[in-house]
Amino acid sequence: MDETRKLNYWPAFVLPIVICLAHFIILAYLANRHPIGNFATETDFYHFYAPDAERISHGQFPTNTFQGPGYPALLALITKLTGSDIFAAGKWLSVIGAVICGLLVFLLFGRLFGYWIGIGAQAIAIVSGEFPQFSLNATTDVLFLLLCLLALVIFIYPWFTMRLRVGIGGVLCGLAYLTRYNGVFLLLAFIIGILFLNLFEQNRRLRYQLTAIVLLTFLVTVSPWLYANYRNRGSLFYNTNYLNLATEFYPELVAGKTNQDGTRALEQKFQSTADVLRYDPVRVISHYPLNLYETLRLSVWDSLVEELVGLLALLGIILVLIKRRSKYLAFILITGAIYILMIALTHWETRYCFFVMTLYSGLAVYAATQFTELLRSRGVKVKKLLGAAIPVFMVTVMWALSFAESRLDVERFLAGHPLEILAARDYLSGVNPQGRRMRIVARKPHLPYLSHNEWIFFPQVKSIDELRLWVEDNEIDYIAIGRRELKERKELTPLGDPKNAPRWLKAVWVNEDPVFILYKPENKAE
Repeated sequence: MDETRKLNYWPAFVLPIVICLAHFIILAYLANRHPIGNFATETDFYHFYAPDAERISHGQFPTNTFQGPGYPALLALITKLTGSDIFAAGKWLSVIGAVICGLLVFLLFGRLFGYWIGIGAQAIAIVSGEFPQFSLNATTDVLFLLLCLLALVIFIYPWFTMRLRVGIGGVLCGLAYLTRYNGVFLLLAFIIGILFLNLFEQNRRLRYQLTAIVLLTFLVTVSPWLYANYRNRGSLFYNTNYLNLATEFYPELVAGKTNQDGTRALEQKFQSTADVLRYDPVRVISHYPLNLYETLRLSVWDSLVEELVGLLALLGIILVLIKRRSKYLAFILITGAIYILMIALTHWETRYCFFVMTLYSGLAVYAATQFTELLRSRGVKVKKLLGAAIPVFMVTVMWALSFAESRLDVERFLAGHPLEILAARDYLSGVNPQGRRMRIVARKPHLPYLSHNEWIFFPQVKSIDELRLWVEDNEIDYIAIGRRELKERKELTPLGDPKNAPRWLKAVWVNEDPVFILYKPENKAE
């Protein structure tokens, strides 16, 4: 029986479902050890996603200008239906989404290369690099990946009629765009697949009709948001991702910072993508190829996949182009290429490239299965049993190396919880029983959000004296000094010990390890 045809028979799903169940059990155990968002990527949860989910649930317009409303809207829906805590909703959404992503990887590469390559790809993808850590994170990363993979699987499987496949694909493209604006890469890939690759083997007229369907369903999906964006911000496509571009192309303007210190500092200088491009077009043109190269290099040698997986994936791409040409494989490779070209416009973060990670997983397993053929083509006699054992051994090695690497990453992640924030929250609840909304200066939004207070981003002051002048001009209740504040505002290091604090600041709550201090200005001191 042809390997791809096996996927049409339910017994073929027993093994991938068993892998999914094992994957879920492990992630569920780890998720129970994740009580609060970390100070890294989950900062966005407390800054953007959770507050916007609450705004959406109350019929208010979201304030996040970097992503669309898809993720917070889904959080709002889940919490309304289940009554769960919003952080728990985000965390478990990632857990369940990661398990489904593994199944979709199996389906994608099972269709492209055959059943066992699909199994190998699923096994490697779910333990690759930082993906297991983000399978626990309350972020958009896993949801975005799920939508991308689901769109591709629907597109290449003949489960539905041709028009329905294209229509569903357009809807999923729209949902991916509403989750992250770079989801538009899927729409471009689908148009190329329909019009130029002619995936459905149709005449020109019908190809135009299918293209119109995918465009129409995409626009219908995103149009409510485009209209709301226009009404509230004056532009259908308004977003501030141009600030991320600016931090990449002009790092000297922000001392190389790509975090909030960088983007906030550039808000006054740039108001649009056009502003960023006009500022120094020669720099943009010359720097982009270098950043593209760096993105490709890091996709193999950073923390996206284990190095052996990355190298075999590159070999897999070469082998596909030489030995296994097909329209669907060309479509997947083009989709991956479009994504990398888009991601190279901004700074490298491993989580941005999880889509590439899934492609590398399948291509690496395919390359492993071709070693026997390469040996035979060189005149080496390989027995049938040994020929089957070689790829199994190589896939096992890739899985073991990937698992060992990601296990350490997850352990570091679970060991880095800012539990001091929960204790500080309890203190604030005790001194403010009436729930008066207070203004808290902090580098991270965790404490203000969890204590239901207003977050004031820590000013970019260069000394304690500058901080005092800033406090005199701003109405604030507390100043939080912790590990993140001390790391980003090294000039304020003396405030890490209450004994060194100036007389105008009173330490009202102190956590020693890790250091976290709540100060009150003198006019607010208890």
